[in-house]
Amino acid sequence: MTTDTKNGEVINDEQQAETIADAVVALAGSSQTHRRLLEVYRQIEGDTYLEQDIQTLQTCVSDNKPYWDICCVLAAFATLRNPKAYLEIGVRRGRSTSVVAALNPRIDLYLFDLWHPDYAGVANPGPDFVHKQLDRVGHCGKREFYSGYSQETVPAFFKQTDRPDLFSMVTVDGDHRDEGARRDLDNVYTVLAPGGLLVFDDIVHPTYPTLHDTWRGFAVCHSDLYTRENMSDATGTALGIRS
Repeated sequence: MTTDTKNGEVINDEQQAETIADAVVALAGSSQTHRRLLEVYRQIEGDTYLEQDIQTLQTCVSDNKPYWDICCVLAAFATLRNPKAYLEIGVRRGRSTSVVAALNPRIDLYLFDLWHPDYAGVANPGPDFVHKQLDRVGHCGKREFYSGYSQETVPAFFKQTDRPDLFSMVTVDGDHRDEGARRDLDNVYTVLAPGGLLVFDDIVHPTYPTLHDTWRGFAVCHSDLYTRENMSDATGTALGIRS
């Protein structure tokens, strides 16, 4: 094993990547993580979808039910690995970003979205609103927002000389068209650190029935990515740990 001198993190071999993936899934589905998420969700300004998430997690805690979605995964990895920089495509109102920031208040955030108004039938106010959400959870690290199509803004960001060389935590939850989603995945994989987490959401969303195939096609092309999938909870979540 070697060490990532920029982030001070151990670079993991294949067996360790598998171990991390299993540990993330186990912690993500635990009552410990569900309770922590409920604390975060009650700190931020909600909407219809957040209220549904709160009800789901309350039931899981009461019934001690193993359940994990995208935010459960992010919370688990943030707890286990203490990442220093997080890149997210598909921010919307900042729910998942707030989870990461609450557990790692000093983490640097690089956030990409179109901020379509009234996205999914709910008000989507944009970066100023997300700033307030992050303030609510005590975030004190760097925040950089990039507005526009991620297939354009992310590659442009990677050309900047002052960005992190690698990211140990990345979420892709933006363009849900097959071609756009695959381009986002391919783009961010170039900066995913060894031992880093890549999360992809909505793999069984009824409106986007081919996203799971998009994820699988991507994963097959990257043999150093150790993946786990949950096709039972919420709209389905996939994750990968890079060896």
